[in-house]
Amino acid sequence: MTEILFLPFEKTAQPDGVKNILELAREAGVPLQSTCGGKKICGKCKVIVEKSDGPLPPPSDRECEVFGELVDKGYRLACDTILTNKAVVLIPEESRLKRQVILTSDAEHQYPVRLQSNVNQYYVEVAPPVLNSVIADRERLLLALSSAYGIHRPGLDPFVLQKLPHTLRSDRKGITATIRDKREIIDLYTGRQDGLFGMAFDIGTTTVVGYLMDLLTGNKLSVKSAMNPQIAMGDDVITRISFCHEEAGGLEKLRASIVECLNALIVEASLEAGIDPSRIMEATVVGNTAMHHLFVGLDPQYLSIAPYPPVLQERQDYKARDLGIKIGASAYVHLLPLKAGFVGSDTIACVLATGLHKSKIPTLLIDLGTNGEIVLGNKNRMLCCSTAAGPAFEGGHIRWGMRASAGAIERLKIDPVSLDVKCETIDNEAPLGLCGSGIISAIAEMIRTGIILEKGNFSEEIQSPRLRDGEDGTEFVLVRASETATKQDIVITRKDVAELQMARSAVYAGATLLMEQFEGEQVRRILLAGACGNYADPLDACTVDLFPACETARVIGVGNAAGHGSCLTLLDKNKRKEAERIAGKIEYRELAAANRFQELFVSSMFFTSALDYQDDF
Repeated sequence: MTEILFLPFEKTAQPDGVKNILELAREAGVPLQSTCGGKKICGKCKVIVEKSDGPLPPPSDRECEVFGELVDKGYRLACDTILTNKAVVLIPEESRLKRQVILTSDAEHQYPVRLQSNVNQYYVEVAPPVLNSVIADRERLLLALSSAYGIHRPGLDPFVLQKLPHTLRSDRKGITATIRDKREIIDLYTGRQDGLFGMAFDIGTTTVVGYLMDLLTGNKLSVKSAMNPQIAMGDDVITRISFCHEEAGGLEKLRASIVECLNALIVEASLEAGIDPSRIMEATVVGNTAMHHLFVGLDPQYLSIAPYPPVLQERQDYKARDLGIKIGASAYVHLLPLKAGFVGSDTIACVLATGLHKSKIPTLLIDLGTNGEIVLGNKNRMLCCSTAAGPAFEGGHIRWGMRASAGAIERLKIDPVSLDVKCETIDNEAPLGLCGSGIISAIAEMIRTGIILEKGNFSEEIQSPRLRDGEDGTEFVLVRASETATKQDIVITRKDVAELQMARSAVYAGATLLMEQFEGEQVRRILLAGACGNYADPLDACTVDLFPACETARVIGVGNAAGHGSCLTLLDKNKRKEAERIAGKIEYRELAAANRFQELFVSSMFFTSALDYQDDF
């Protein structure tokens, strides 16, 4: 049999002469990086064909550009190489997807919650049937609930109706009914039952976090996280939207993968808490608009085409079983409202969690990611926008960029005299690359030491072996090959600096535009949500001019505010109405149609902390 063996994972796939190595790796479950989703752009899906029973196809121009003479040693791009013969393919260390450090902590600025779950339990004793006045089981249950609690004629889910006769005739006294919003009975138990549980999810483009909550006490019983499995089909939302239409059954593949991920988190959390998943009777979900659509199965095609309209904006309630979520048979999943094509329910949840909509002082909220969602406002007015920051804050399009996993450089210091570099890596492992906070830290230090000048170019006056000519022009060596896990130099290139310049200029320009349109006093507080925002040093962020007003405003990391907002709406049904009011009140600004944004974007490209910065450039 003709097989391709992927090392070191010992997994195999059968070539068909059509699928490239990346596609075969996906099918085999091989954790191979592909930041651009197989578009032949990022160059991160590097593999080494160690053996082949036949000649390899000639390298493409793109492969020659990326690898140079290394193509003669079997180095290839998985997305650009189709094998037809039996082969052995090595996935080198730097090309492997590693488990990411996922931000699960709550917001520092938590908005208080009252415990008012949308589902509650009611114990009743139902009168038995009698011969002289036959009353159906359902009617007797409804009469008992009306008499004891004033709950008048709630509906019964068909699954509940099926178990009703046996539940009423149990040897145990009375029954406990789980009722949603006093309108529908969604479960029945014999006797008195304690324990009512819910799951709150934050579905991010890169990571997914699930919180198992006790709905009776408000306690957090377990927090579980995972990489979003849709990454295998595209790193960013645009790539995944394209996958839906370029791949047969693409939408359902993406939907099925995220549903499987959520179900796995439910099982893990339930095991840790020692409960049966079937006792989870409510779930809430937040995410950006694309993740929302892919989870529900809505066609996201028009999110990528101006004017970027979502299929819907209002909050939604689905039966969990209809979405494939394996919790209570009759339980519901609640999705918070969306605002626009690139401002989703995760942004609404961030506002809710931080209490920005209740704030007396103007506050700037920034969620750093591939799209930088920005909200500016207070209790009187709120403005929001989304900037196409690109993947630089998550390590994408950076020569040695990577996600925040073991071995990623997250912070560093450069000696101003010797230019020696001291790095801090995640889990203190040998350096593999730079995550988002590490990229910000590296460029901030290079600005402070005069290596990088105002326009992003490298200083020609510095004489150091660390500053040299490379494949992409001038580059600065952060870690020498002898000290890295890959045995290759980890460098920052001029192209890397340009990538960060574009990403932070988009965020800076978007925030500045909102500030220009916001009437009243200046911003006095900046809240940073998301992993990059929380792990990046505020001083480093200010040095690279990541956002305006950092000299006068207090900068605060607020953890996974979106996840906390999801928990709030799970525990308190009134927070769902509050989320709707936030979505209705907040004013969206589409930056693609704003000439002023383009002006600000260009003017924000300079590093104002650079040694040669001039006010009159």
